[in-house]
Amino acid sequence: MKAEIFKPSPFLRQYIDNYMLVDINWQDTAALASVWRLIPYGKISMLFLYGDAHEYNLIGPTAPMQKTRQAFMVGQLTQPIWLKFSGHTRLIKIQFKDTGAQQFLPMNMEEFTNVPSLDLEAIWGKSISLLLEQIFEANSDVERINYLNNFLENRLLPQNNQVDYVDYTLAQLKLNQGNLAIKSLEGQLGISTRQLERLFRTRLGLSPKEMSKIIRLNCAFSNLEANPTASLTQLSYEAGYYDQAHFSRDFKGIAGVSPSQLFSQTSHELFVTHGECFVKQKPMNLSRKTSILATK
Repeated sequence: MKAEIFKPSPFLRQYIDNYMLVDINWQDTAALASVWRLIPYGKISMLFLYGDAHEYNLIGPTAPMQKTRQAFMVGQLTQPIWLKFSGHTRLIKIQFKDTGAQQFLPMNMEEFTNVPSLDLEAIWGKSISLLLEQIFEANSDVERINYLNNFLENRLLPQNNQVDYVDYTLAQLKLNQGNLAIKSLEGQLGISTRQLERLFRTRLGLSPKEMSKIIRLNCAFSNLEANPTASLTQLSYEAGYYDQAHFSRDFKGIAGVSPSQLFSQTSHELFVTHGECFVKQKPMNLSRKTSILATK
């Protein structure tokens, strides 16, 4: 099993967190669960497969699944998606920064919300086939990264200063772990809450309220990972909730299970959220070498 992280070219680092290259032969990796639950974490990614395709759905691990495209985008999520791997997985994942993807895509990001496998040929046409061929035939991982750098540098759109409003608001939300009244920022931003919401949906694919919820609940996952015996009262309070029922409802909305159900599930399944892998029976910290589908 191999999972390595590469930085993008200096020209792209303002928009892309990293590239991750993954090589897993599932017949040789019995210790790692092959069914994963991807929890929303507020970022868009693109994947290029040069091994066996995996499957996905938005319903649950036992429901029928669809095969992914060979090159596809995972839009913003407000609910979990399930992934099932088999054969020999070889892929490159581009992890965009919060508002990074929209710098390459001349369209409304909200169109892709809860779209887990958008064919990149629908956006960039036959140039994707050529890029996949280059990735497949490359002699090294560094060569593959260079092909991606060149491809994306040639598709970078003119800088849109409106994204600064979104980036500033996101920074404040993260600083406050999602517990911030958006209206309180109107004076600092010089735009109305309605204008900000429109920018969020267009540039990020989520509303400020949806993003706040995702940040809060990813913090709850972090707290649960650090303290698996934490009570529901403690978890909800640390996440900024004063109503346990509200917390449980929101948690289940993005995780597919309530906090109390999380450890009672019997099927072996890997939770992936906020850049960590989280096994249902117990939290499991994996290094950046093996944290495969979500990165900070």
